Amino acid sequence: MRQTFFAFTALFALTLLSSFAIQKEEYGKAGYYADSLHGRKTASGEKYDKYEFTCAHKTLAFGTKVRVTRLDNKKSVVCRVNDRGPYVEGYVTDVSRAAAEEIGLIKLGVTRVKLEVIQAVSNLRVAAEADGNTRLLTASKGITRTVSPAQYSNDLQPSSARTFSGNSLPSELYSVDIQKSKKQGFGVQVSTLYDADNVLPVIKKLQQEWPLKAMVSVERDETYDKSTYRVIIGPFSDAKTAAVQQKAAAKKGYKGCFVVDLGGM
Repeated sequence: MRQTFFAFTALFALTLLSSFAIQKEEYGKAGYYADSLHGRKTASGEKYDKYEFTCAHKTLAFGTKVRVTRLDNKKSVVCRVNDRGPYVEGYVTDVSRAAAEEIGLIKLGVTRVKLEVIQAVSNLRVAAEADGNTRLLTASKGITRTVSPAQYSNDLQPSSARTFSGNSLPSELYSVDIQKSKKQGFGVQVSTLYDADNVLPVIKKLQQEWPLKAMVSVERDETYDKSTYRVIIGPFSDAKTAAVQQKAAAKKGYKGCFVVDLGGM
């Protein structure tokens, strides 16, 4: 397993453009999963993790990535389909708590959204599996989940301008500077992500709320071809200072945050 450590600061502009895919749009209500379901098995066989950006859909193939956008304020988040449902009239998806927090739906509970496929696994829609009706919870929980900005493409061609057709969508534009960071001191880990699409939106939100530098530890598992992204604030010179910041982060809503020794990563 390889691990890389980066620090993010806003020094120069880097344009991140999304992959361009034919959009299948659906409109309806969205809710989010109750915390009591954390760790329980979903229809795909995966365990529900409230800290991941996942969602349920009646027919889309497991692993499909969708963008969920609130119709009232246009906030959006990207989620990966790993469950079936919701089987309640008018609902198009249920999302994880992390996704719900990303677009500010914890208090609201239910809202109208637009759901778009941005990356398909095979076919955009598949017949529901034989056990597809066995989902983690019923949609009557009535809580919403969000979808993060679209993933980016690094195949930019400077020789010609790129335009967006009616069936394609641009992503967010971020101003960032990526620097290799020394593994010294201590930090506060505020989020663990498994989808690169969600890293920059989380860092953007963090830096809007926090005057401190954000860092990302990237752990690559070559065996399973997966990466884990740990978002950390710091560094701090000693554990005591980091502990003070950990308490402050918890008050800001990062309930699962904890102090980490950067030298041991």
